[in-house]
Amino acid sequence: MKTENLIINAFKRTKSRRGLRLLSPNNYLSEGHIKKADHNLIVMTDLNELGHEDWTVITAYYAMYQSALALLAKTGMESKEHATTAAVLEYFFGDQLSKELIEKFNEVKNKIDAITINEKYIDYLWKAKMAREKVQYGISIDCRESSDIMQNARDFVSKIKLVISELNDELVETITNKTNELKEKSEAS
Repeated sequence: MKTENLIINAFKRTKSRRGLRLLSPNNYLSEGHIKKADHNLIVMTDLNELGHEDWTVITAYYAMYQSALALLAKTGMESKEHATTAAVLEYFFGDQLSKELIEKFNEVKNKIDAITINEKYIDYLWKAKMAREKVQYGISIDCRESSDIMQNARDFVSKIKLVISELNDELVETITNKTNELKEKSEAS
């Protein structure tokens, strides 16, 4: 399903306390999610040193997820669904929106690489999610990909921190306007 449709459908589930909600941009909540992501990276490393590959993968994923929630909070969104969170990252910070931002804001051109989340980072999140589900809900405690997932988690969290640091009020407003358009589409359908 296209990311735009995932987001529109997520808005429809807001009343059931799931889906995607619009809030005011919240730096305090964003910083709290980043602290939690950093904490999860430390726990991930500790668990790996103890030989707990399954929980290493789980905490790696949640480090990524918490950092993604930080970016959503920074831009005035709250997601209660993992797939929706990934769709929001891809839609609002993937290559497509970046092109729209270039057209709207000439001063953004020097920031475009910093605020664009390349597909590889979205793939890191999806792969970690799948690995997390496999070890969390399965019976295996081993995960051959744990080292790669750990590195990907560190890279992902660093990238999200960079994006957050480069966002200014004008960019947040652009994202908010686009989000409102999608919410209106969800209400119209």
